[in-house]
Amino acid sequence: MRSGSVSSPRRIVVLDFDGTVAVGDEPVLAYFRGVAGNEADARFAAWARTGEGHRDGYALVADWASTNGVPEADRSAAYAASRQALHAGAASVTAPPGLATLLAARPADVRCVLVTNAPVDGIEPVLDRLGLAGLLDELVGDARKPGGLPAVLDRLLGDLPPERLLAVGDVWRNDLEPATALGATTAFVDRFGLGEGEPTYRARTLQELLPDIERWWTE
Repeated sequence: MRSGSVSSPRRIVVLDFDGTVAVGDEPVLAYFRGVAGNEADARFAAWARTGEGHRDGYALVADWASTNGVPEADRSAAYAASRQALHAGAASVTAPPGLATLLAARPADVRCVLVTNAPVDGIEPVLDRLGLAGLLDELVGDARKPGGLPAVLDRLLGDLPPERLLAVGDVWRNDLEPATALGATTAFVDRFGLGEGEPTYRARTLQELLPDIERWWTE
């Protein structure tokens, strides 16, 4: 965690993890292989070309598992194994170029919080490999997005007006739609350029959004 975390921030940035801060398909592909076996690679590759039909790779796996009658216990075990592979470095991810530099140079009164639906136990080694160790003020796991996100955002905002919070994510429904409903600012990593939602900022990669984020917190 970041030393000297901001107690009374002027602005707050909420970052999603999978697909936003941690980029790469290996963790979700490991999950898919755990539920679909040999079918996973071809099906996942077809989805990854266009993103058609599913908002992210995890939704694709959930849909395939439901359609093919995979027991919930087997799904849960495959997911847990994929997270263990991520934490151990066996399923690799990368940080968007420039993210660590931007976070390290941010104003002292800007608070950055990672909010994810995944558990955060074991995530510290991943952040270290991504070059992000010590650059975040708080980690929030098992957030139950989208339904659980408003409560998290309300707590983080405190007395700040909602436009002082910037939500950054790659799944409109989970990461940004609840933030938009609260009146927050949003930055959408629209990987496939499908044009979903009405974010404040949009680009195909987080790297492309970094100048917008920097302008926003220096306003």
